Amino acid sequence: MRLSKNNLLIIGIIPIIIGLIIFYNFITAINILQPRGMTTAMVYYQLLGISTTIFIGSVIYWGILVYYIYLIQENEVFIQDNFTQLAGSGTAHLQNAKKLISQLLQDIKSTELKPNQ
Repeated sequence: MRLSKNNLLIIGIIPIIIGLIIFYNFITAINILQPRGMTTAMVYYQLLGISTTIFIGSVIYWGILVYYIYLIQENEVFIQDNFTQLAGSGTAHLQNAKKLISQLLQDIKSTELKPNQ
């Protein structure tokens, strides 16, 4: 199944939007831990850093993955377009080889039929 550019765009953007919603809900959940004491202050900034890094990393990973899907599809179209040309040239080579082999066999038969000199 070949995906259109609109489908690839939807596949690329919708998970990022859902991830952004999850990221926002996570940030609002850890805002409850707003630094009130020594322990929560240390955990709060670590959670912010980890969640931000995970979100940015997953967005980059997903974007690269969708781009690779697009490149694979374009490569498939390129190969299918050139397949007939490649198959045609292969057939021509086989026909030339068949002619050369038949000529070689005829030469061998003609030399075998001649009396030894």
